[in-house]
Amino acid sequence: MIRSLYILFSFSLLLIGITPGSYAQEPDISKFHDNREKISALLGYCETLRLNTAGNPNNFPLLQQAALKGISLTPETDPADLSRFAFYCAFGCYYQVKFDSAQYYFYKSLLNAQKAKSAEFISNACVALIPVNFQLRQQIKVDSCKDILQSILDTTHNKKILQDGYSAMGSYYQQKAYYNTSEDYIIKSIELRKETADTTTDVKLKSDYAIQCYLLSKEYQNTDVPDKSLNILHEGQPFASFSPIVNLRYMSSFTEIYATLGNIDSALHYEKLIEQHTKNSPVVPSELVSANLNIAKYYINHHQTGKALPYIIQSDTLAIRRKSPIMIYQAALWKGRWLEETGKFAEAVSSINQSLPFAKQFSKEQYAEGLKYMALAQKGAGNLIEAIRYFELYSDQSDSLTKEKISQNLADQETRYETNKKEQHIASLSKENKLSFLELQSASRTRLFLILALISLGIIALLLYFIYRNKETANQILNERNNQLDLLNQKLGVANNTKAKLFGIIGHDLRSPISQVVQLLQIRKGEGSLMTDEARLTHENKIHEASETVLETMEDLLLWSKSQMQQFTPQFKRVNITAIVEKELALSTQLLKEKSIRINKDIGVGFIQTTDENFATVVIRNLLQNAIKYCDRDSGIDISGRGETLQISNQCSSISADTLNNMLNSSEVNSQSSGLGLQIVHDLAAVIHIKINFLQQDRDRILSVISWTA
Repeated sequence: MIRSLYILFSFSLLLIGITPGSYAQEPDISKFHDNREKISALLGYCETLRLNTAGNPNNFPLLQQAALKGISLTPETDPADLSRFAFYCAFGCYYQVKFDSAQYYFYKSLLNAQKAKSAEFISNACVALIPVNFQLRQQIKVDSCKDILQSILDTTHNKKILQDGYSAMGSYYQQKAYYNTSEDYIIKSIELRKETADTTTDVKLKSDYAIQCYLLSKEYQNTDVPDKSLNILHEGQPFASFSPIVNLRYMSSFTEIYATLGNIDSALHYEKLIEQHTKNSPVVPSELVSANLNIAKYYINHHQTGKALPYIIQSDTLAIRRKSPIMIYQAALWKGRWLEETGKFAEAVSSINQSLPFAKQFSKEQYAEGLKYMALAQKGAGNLIEAIRYFELYSDQSDSLTKEKISQNLADQETRYETNKKEQHIASLSKENKLSFLELQSASRTRLFLILALISLGIIALLLYFIYRNKETANQILNERNNQLDLLNQKLGVANNTKAKLFGIIGHDLRSPISQVVQLLQIRKGEGSLMTDEARLTHENKIHEASETVLETMEDLLLWSKSQMQQFTPQFKRVNITAIVEKELALSTQLLKEKSIRINKDIGVGFIQTTDENFATVVIRNLLQNAIKYCDRDSGIDISGRGETLQISNQCSSISADTLNNMLNSSEVNSQSSGLGLQIVHDLAAVIHIKINFLQQDRDRILSVISWTA
């Protein structure tokens, strides 16, 4: 019984599938640059190890290692993949008989599945935890996982979840000995899988169907209907060959059923097949031990003890080699039964006595059988008191089992009734929901028809409106185009005016200094040999000064041209105005000497303003040159700086402040007039937000004011 449960539960784990792309060999994750690719590769490798189509026993330690590596790579923000890796790790631990570790990682898988809100992964974890918790004899946890799984099965339409969930529910009720309810769930799982199993090329799906048939066969054996058990095994047999593990279990079951039905030849045939399939196995398979025990039981029950002996010896030897407590006590029990049958009562007592503690722990039915055979052995050995004692124990155990079976059968029928009632209620609710849906669908269609009618009327009205609006729109577009054309004409006028001003400035301000340079060069060429050294040096200084004047004028024009571009932006910073004044006066030293002009400065070293240095330099240079140009000979120029104002005062009898202001603010371009330099100053000052004004102090004195307060 216990071995049967272990087989049922281990098969339940094989049913669960998480199928990313698979890798036959461990992937070299160092070749993947993206962490997502590494995770996908490891998931595929884990799935290949889990399926274990070659039946390699080393796959499960490798699966555990690969899953732990996947857990270390997967971030906490990816609970779905953490759930997968934890499941694979638990799976590997389970098949290494590390039930505590398996339970731990299956619960981690469940926790992460709940974080990911994945019904499929939650279902997978619960399906796996039911057998693990049962193995660890933690019934409360078994029931808790069953309740979670049941809530999902009652609400989902996912075929995959239903298939595995029904199978797990069948296993759950099987361990509670509710065999009818268990059969119902497993049959549901088979019905869901049958059509796919017949048509699919997926090896796993075919193996899953074979597993379900195997589980149902075990249920039929538990309810003593071996004919049904044999039939369902034959139905699943064509699909069992796709998995070595499943195929081996099938051969073991055929051996057991044929021995139960009395067809010993067929039982022997399948036992030989098991030997052939496991002869190279590094471990003793439980199926081979079980097959030998079943054949031994047949011969003992048919009083053919001579034929039973080889199988008794073989099963005992194999059980000891496998080191399985369950197998060892079963082999010892039937060895004692054989010894009792052959009249070796003392040895039978010893062998049966060895098996009873384990039988009591693992199987009430086999414990009762052991008590019965112990009573017979004690009687045969002449120990009547012990025989009576064991018979009484057997009688009590049998009565207890009978009561328990009656109780379980009643609970089974009640559970079956409640389950059917709930399913009928769910089906009724589904029909009501479907009817409500159809009514809503009909109402929705009517509403849709009315909406479409209203939309049609609206469309007609909109068409009429748009026809009217098209004319207005066309007129509006025409007006906008005319406005755009006017704007372009304005911009073209500004551009033409700027171009005319540029050419006017070039014609006026550049022609005179360039002509001066040319004249000086011609004088040097024609009369250079007649000049004294002092005259030649003076002449060369004049050429140098004239060239610098041309260069400064060119730089002023370039800077002014840039200022006329809309995309050009001045760079404001803290600028030392005193340094600019000193520099420009130094460049005008020769002209100041020629006109005998004195410079009186009342400006501090730290006279600093926030402005664009290049623009400010051009403005100050032009205003200083303008003051020197119009200043009377043998007079003075006063320069002062206070607060945010720079003032330049000079004696001038040839021009008035009003004339200079008119020149400064003039927008007309006349290449024959002077003052184009002031127009440059006006434009540059506007860009850097300073204000320039000329004031008449008295009849022959003019004050130039530069203010950064504007």
